[in-house]
Amino acid sequence: MLRDPSFRTGLRDGGVLVPAVALFGVAFGALAVEAGLPRWLTVLTSVIVVSGAAQFALVGLLATGAVPVLVATTGLALRHVPMGARLAGMIGPRSTALRLALAWVLVDETFGLTITAAQRGVADPVRYKAGADLALYSMWVAFTAVGALAGGRVDPETWGATVFFPLMFLALAAPLVRGRRAWMVVAMSVAAALASVLVLPEAWRVTGAAAAAAAAGTLLPPDRAGR
Repeated sequence: MLRDPSFRTGLRDGGVLVPAVALFGVAFGALAVEAGLPRWLTVLTSVIVVSGAAQFALVGLLATGAVPVLVATTGLALRHVPMGARLAGMIGPRSTALRLALAWVLVDETFGLTITAAQRGVADPVRYKAGADLALYSMWVAFTAVGALAGGRVDPETWGATVFFPLMFLALAAPLVRGRRAWMVVAMSVAAALASVLVLPEAWRVTGAAAAAAAAGTLLPPDRAGR
């Protein structure tokens, strides 16, 4: 697979995200240890969960003394449902084992890269996503370990860490916004995100905005070109 052009392109494109992933991996590792998670469990969380948004929400909930049921049922992971449906429609008929492997590392960053690459005409979106996933996953786990080892010696707020992810998401989304319908979905998503900050608990804000965006994309009529 290392010689496959699509895989290598995905690995290269995923590598572009490494600085932001490294920053947030260190931030998560440090904050999780400060919140009381053992270092080994902090790293294991990144190995198994592979969701920066959900993991940061978990740290916030633990810091406030939330019960395990609330931590386990945080709504952030529900946004993977429309993401998974979109990916399934794009990759076509594949084996169950392959679909499960693709779903395991279903994160906003590599999802955005894969959708963009498919629109550009990449030869094999599945192998492209595998390459992008490998780059992001390995760096996420590695830098979580760095942050966990550093512990209280790291203060993510001093880096302006909260700025990087929103900017990265905007960069990933920008190439996908084409046509009147797409701009309407963006406008409704922005409105939903702002509304969720005002009315929803923190753990459900991303899911609420994502659900509203998915509903908008489903219900709005297609452009005249059929997109």
